[in-house]
Amino acid sequence: MTTTNPTYRVKRPLTEPEIGDIIAGIERATNSAELLGGALRNILNPLLADIGASIDDFNADHRLRPSDYAIPASQWAAIMDAITGRAAEWGASVQVGLELINVGPATYDDPDVPAPAIAIPDRRPTIHVLRVTREAVDVIGACVRHVADLGRFYGHHSDIHREALTSWHRCVTGLFTMNMGADTHITVDGALSLFVACENGYVYGVIFHGQQRHCTVNGCRATIRDDGTTEPAAHSTPDDHEHQPSYPPGAPQPGYWSVHS
Repeated sequence: MTTTNPTYRVKRPLTEPEIGDIIAGIERATNSAELLGGALRNILNPLLADIGASIDDFNADHRLRPSDYAIPASQWAAIMDAITGRAAEWGASVQVGLELINVGPATYDDPDVPAPAIAIPDRRPTIHVLRVTREAVDVIGACVRHVADLGRFYGHHSDIHREALTSWHRCVTGLFTMNMGADTHITVDGALSLFVACENGYVYGVIFHGQQRHCTVNGCRATIRDDGTTEPAAHSTPDDHEHQPSYPPGAPQPGYWSVHS
């Protein structure tokens, strides 16, 4: 994150040899912990050297504050991409990326410093295995049909259809990411929802959030069931009017999908 903190202890671009050391450390790493620790050491030690210090000088009683040291945002973005790309071999790109945000140096904008060209070989597994239970296959089919039903009923250019379609496609696309490993298990988490377990241990749900049908008359908070019957809400207006449903009984339920961990 770019900051305007004026009190950096060191603020400068990394030199080409320093970036070379960072790249070499990224390529040598044999696991995600070694990758992260080595990268941070190779990034911060050159800056600390400017004040006659090193990472080894800090401990629990004398803590290092990485935000006291700043490099150009262009350099940091390229380094971040290289580190998280390397972490994909172990399905740890997300964890490593989040940790880098927490413990990396500060950044500042400098248009005169270009992003370094860092080419890290793609070491991701050559195959991403998606294990989908047959029940989950049925749910995926039901989700696709529900999106199609929304388009036919409300119109393919309606906000209802577009919200559902866009959110479903975004969630399905996420199933194919290799940032969390290359062996993904997909099971059922509801009539239109999925449960996803990733190789790195991360689990999440692809959840359908359906709109509850309600009366749109001002002051009425009654919900309306599929059969047209209603359930008055507390503090609602008296039930002396004709309820106006937010969407017709028997119509496909509007809603959207999102990811929840």
